[in-house]
Amino acid sequence: MTAYPATACRYAGQQRGAVLVISLLILLVMTVLGVAAMGSTTLQERMANNNRQQQVAFQSAEAALRDAERFLSTTITDLNALTVNFNSSAPVAGLYAARAPVTGMATYPLPNTFDRYDDSDWLAGSVVVVTSVTSVTQRPRYIIEYMGRVGPPPPTDYNNKKPDTRQYGFRITAVGWGEGTSPNSRYLVQSTYRLPL
Repeated sequence: MTAYPATACRYAGQQRGAVLVISLLILLVMTVLGVAAMGSTTLQERMANNNRQQQVAFQSAEAALRDAERFLSTTITDLNALTVNFNSSAPVAGLYAARAPVTGMATYPLPNTFDRYDDSDWLAGSVVVVTSVTSVTQRPRYIIEYMGRVGPPPPTDYNNKKPDTRQYGFRITAVGWGEGTSPNSRYLVQSTYRLPL
C-alpha cells in the first residue's frame, strides 16, 4: 500500500471539478468557432461555383455571338446572298428581316410571341444552335435580324450618279447557359453588325 503525505489528502476533498468546467467551456468555444468556419467555407464555395457558372454562361453566349458574326461575314457577301438568306418565302432558321432586303420583298420579322428572356422560346423556337461549343450540356443559340440600311439616306439624285453607300445593319442576339443538365445560370448578349455589300 502506498502512503500519501497528509497535505495531499487534505486538498483532495476540497476539489470541486473546476478544471472540468473550464475544459468544457474551452471545448464549447472551439466548437462554435469550427462551425462558424465551416459555414463560411461552404458559403464561399457556393459563391465561387455561382461565379464559375456565370462565367461559363457568358463565354458560351459570346461564342454564339462570334459564330453569328462569322456567319454574316462569310455567307452574306453580296446583295444576292442577303436576299436568299433573309427571304420571307423560304425562311432560314434563326434569320429574320425586320426590313425588306430589297424593294418588293416581304419582311420576315421576329414573331411577337418570341420572348428573348424566356428559355423555353430559345429551346423550342426557330433559332440557330451552335454545335461547336461542346463544354456545356445546353448548347448556346442565336438569332440574326436584318435591320435595314445604316446611316443617313443619300441625297436625292435623279440621274443615279451617286450610289447608295450605306452599310447593311444586323442585330445579333445570343444566349448561353452554365454547366449541368438544368443550368441555373444564363447570359444574354446582343450586338449590332454592319456589312458593306
